[in-house]
Amino acid sequence: MSAVVTQVPKSRSVTRTFLGKDLRGIYREPLLIGVLIAPVLWTLMVRLPLPAATALLRERYGIDLVPYHSLILTGFLVLTAPIVTGGLAGLMVLDERDEGTLQALRVSPVPLLAYVRYRASIAVVLTICYTVATTAGTGLLPARAVLGTVFVGILGGLSALVVALLLLAFAGNKVEGIAVIRALGVLIAGIPLVPFFLDAGWQWFFGLLPTYWPAKMFWVVYEGGTWWPYFAIGVAYHTALAWLLYRYFQRSTA
Repeated sequence: MSAVVTQVPKSRSVTRTFLGKDLRGIYREPLLIGVLIAPVLWTLMVRLPLPAATALLRERYGIDLVPYHSLILTGFLVLTAPIVTGGLAGLMVLDERDEGTLQALRVSPVPLLAYVRYRASIAVVLTICYTVATTAGTGLLPARAVLGTVFVGILGGLSALVVALLLLAFAGNKVEGIAVIRALGVLIAGIPLVPFFLDAGWQWFFGLLPTYWPAKMFWVVYEGGTWWPYFAIGVAYHTALAWLLYRYFQRSTA
């Protein structure tokens, strides 16, 4: 019992230490501040012109954009959230790798897994907040879809963890990290939009892409369909993929 009691303050102390360091690092780095506020700008980009564009196209050309609103929200907001949070987490780890923080963890009482759990938790929480706040902020998200969108955010947070681990696997410094984020942007936030236009049978081929699952789940949630199977499969796939990438990251920091 005493071991459990002492473990909780220790865990909280570790979280406070890392969180304080992160906040100081973000404050000193304008690029990271820009990354954090980017979703707000994207929300305004969707909220302000989209209703007017929808009405204009319907009146002048007879084109109805309403069936594609969920696709637009996915491309601008749902799939960009994992890029933002995962990229931010990965860049901060690259900074800490350069500073020797990761090597210092090897001889400290704090295990590397605790550090990764902290990073993963922050990424998931931020992605949930971004996903729900930005999609709801557009005024296009049906009220019945809000709860399901929270679970979409959880899947997106797991995608963010995968993005961060991929970033660490292919980038050796922050400059390379930004290049990797740009490359992943097409793979993570672009290609998973293609299944929207395909029959259900063909969509499964895109399931190898982690962000296919939050994208597909959001479309189902938006339409009021049964979304939990996509959530369950997505969590299982992300967990397996993240574990493999974590093992690689663990070996690379040894």
